[in-house]
Amino acid sequence: MMVYEIIVLLLTASYILFFLLYLFGWIMLPVFRQAEFAPQTKVSIIVPARNEEKSISRLLNCLLTQSYPDSLYEIIIVDDFSEDNTLQVIKSFDSFKIKLLQLKDFISNEERIMSFKKKAIEVAVTNSTGELIVTTDADCRMNENWLKTLVNFYEIQKCRMIVAPVLINEEKGFFAKFQSLDLIGLMGITGATLQIKFPTMCNGANLAFGRKSFYEVNGYADISEKSSGDDMLLMHKMGKKWPGAVKFIRNTNAIVYTSPQKTLSSFIAQRMRWTSKSQAYSDWKIKMNLLLIYLFNLSLPVACFLSILMGKLWLMFFFQLAVKLILDFVFLSQVTEFFNRRRLLWLFLPVEAAHIIYIVVVGFAGNFFQSTWKGRKVK
Repeated sequence: MMVYEIIVLLLTASYILFFLLYLFGWIMLPVFRQAEFAPQTKVSIIVPARNEEKSISRLLNCLLTQSYPDSLYEIIIVDDFSEDNTLQVIKSFDSFKIKLLQLKDFISNEERIMSFKKKAIEVAVTNSTGELIVTTDADCRMNENWLKTLVNFYEIQKCRMIVAPVLINEEKGFFAKFQSLDLIGLMGITGATLQIKFPTMCNGANLAFGRKSFYEVNGYADISEKSSGDDMLLMHKMGKKWPGAVKFIRNTNAIVYTSPQKTLSSFIAQRMRWTSKSQAYSDWKIKMNLLLIYLFNLSLPVACFLSILMGKLWLMFFFQLAVKLILDFVFLSQVTEFFNRRRLLWLFLPVEAAHIIYIVVVGFAGNFFQSTWKGRKVK
């Protein structure tokens, strides 16, 4: 029993350390103040799309009404073998700014590749003319100053990659609010870890990088074995080559909004897909960070079970639980305040309970089982 208690204390100590670092990083992360400027950067916005007939119109309307000079940006949509009316919807938009590519013109649907999304982005980059590549997803939306804000940050900071926030906007019901608060926490950790020069995660729904930088790290070469990872694995490559040149933009105009998953099965499939890419991380420090966080969360239900079974570990369990609740609440309070989502904190306790189970289940399943995403097996 002594060995178990030592292990639990070490895991708890590591959790305290990580979250104090996250809190420090978020507090030290400056808010980006936009400046008046005459933009010079040509931008290519890349959108891989597969079976997005219901959502892509909203995205295209957002992209076509950006407060950025029309002559300085293009929109490249890459249709990934859609089986619905996605193509017809895209073609209904009569705009010189939209360039439609079809992945079938570059590969066959039966070709054995691990990631169609990475291939779609590669094809788009090859056919782009912009100095700055911006990626987003077909089910997203943003305000009219989104692109101008990203470019302003890029021209001032001279960074290789910009990691920008993604939030959920349709928060109706507990399940949607759970997803929203979870994603806000991930955005906070994303910004905090980049501020302390320990790039851990990002989201391809709102990502920007230099076209030349993409080729200087050989794009997705060496990271193509995972069907996901077009965002994080590329960020890790750039962060390794240019330490400190991957930056998070803390500005509400830079937010991209997405919708929550409608069903538990689709949510689990999404998060399993996100988790699966961790096997391809090359930095042992990131792997150790994720492993210790996972083991700490796993130790909570284990401690609860053993306490019920043996009746001797309740103090240890409540100590761990108190540590998690206090640290998570303080951190989320800071992040939700910036994103104007503090109203979600009244759900903190039930969300935390669900979150522990979700981390344990998805963290395990994402590394050992395949999930399905848009009709394809995800590895």
